[in-house]
Amino acid sequence: MRKSSPNPALPVGVLLFASAGSRIVGDPGMPGTFDFPVEYGVVPGSYRDLLQGSDRARDQLCQAAQALEQRGVCAIAGDCGLMALYQRELARSVRVPVVSSSLVLLPLLRTMLGGERKIGLLTGHSQLLTSRHLEAAGIGGDANLMIQGMEEEPHFRDVVLEGRRPQDYALMAQDVLHAVGRMVAREPGLGALVLECSNLTTFAWEVEEHYHIPVFDINLAIRVLRLGRDHICYG
Repeated sequence: MRKSSPNPALPVGVLLFASAGSRIVGDPGMPGTFDFPVEYGVVPGSYRDLLQGSDRARDQLCQAAQALEQRGVCAIAGDCGLMALYQRELARSVRVPVVSSSLVLLPLLRTMLGGERKIGLLTGHSQLLTSRHLEAAGIGGDANLMIQGMEEEPHFRDVVLEGRRPQDYALMAQDVLHAVGRMVAREPGLGALVLECSNLTTFAWEVEEHYHIPVFDINLAIRVLRLGRDHICYG
């Protein structure tokens, strides 16, 4: 039975890996990013466990999601875009809504844009994001995507891919804007941009301000879940 007066303090759950490198505010896995309660479910390992996936990685994610549900969250989101690999399994493992990754937004954006205008997808590493991740998020090979990786951006590579130094806001913003600029140079008429990697979400505003492109990320999906809490929180 649905609660007649949902508790406004009900938190959103966020799944994150134990080995996630340096974070700053704006990353969904960083306390202080949101102005509403958040519960974190820590999963052993790192994003590398989702490059190919495994039964072990799937089970650990589902167990962490179930633990968050038991702690009273009204929705669950993922802090790594590659968690899309197990969107279906995660959603089936709990009763609350799950958005494992910003990639889950792609089918909606494709429909909103009429299927003709290209959608930019900024990912942590263009060679690590595979068709399996996209298909698990509900996107096939005809999605009209333009994919740009961050692997050639020096600060991002040092911080996120190699874990060699803490994150510097100005340097990371510079890397993000440079990578988006490369994408825009290839396709000036992008209809929207999706940030796959949660380390990029801090810079969504800078990208919108600089390139005047609608930007979508996991933080937006989390806020939508939170705004819809009156409809999605069940007893």
